[in-house]
Amino acid sequence: MLIRGKIITKRKKIIGRGYGSGKGGHTVSRGTKGQGSRTGYNPSPFFEGGQNPVIKSMPYIRGFKRKKKPISIVKFSDLEKHFNDGDKIDVGTLKAKKLVKFDRVKVLNNGKISKKFIFGDEIKFSGSAFKEIEKIKGKK
Repeated sequence: MLIRGKIITKRKKIIGRGYGSGKGGHTVSRGTKGQGSRTGYNPSPFFEGGQNPVIKSMPYIRGFKRKKKPISIVKFSDLEKHFNDGDKIDVGTLKAKKLVKFDRVKVLNNGKISKKFIFGDEIKFSGSAFKEIEKIKGKK
C-alpha cells in the first residue's frame, strides 16, 4: 500500500510474472488450454461461449419491433411549386405528384409559405412548420 498524503492507493496485481508476484506461476488463473488461456484473448461483452447470444435471439421474441417504418419529408418550397392556394394536400395527392414515396409524411419548414393549404390528418409537421401554417391560417 502506498500512502500519499491522505489518499491510500492499492497497487494493481500484475499477473504472470512468477510465483512471488502474488498471482503467478503455471496457468496464472487462466485455466489450462483453450482460447481464453492464450495471449490477446479479448471476447466481446456479448460473447456467451458460442451459444446463441440473447441479443441475436431478440428479434424472435414476441412483440419485438424490427424497425421503424420509413418517413418521407416534404418542404414548404415543394408545396409552393406543386400546389395552388386552397388545395387539399394528403398522402394520395403527394404520391400522385411524386413528391413522396412512403405513407408516412412530415412537412418541414424551410422559409416562408404564402399559400393556404388544407392538410389531411395523416400528415405530421415539425414545430416551426406548424407555427407558420397557423400564421397564414392554413388548416390541418
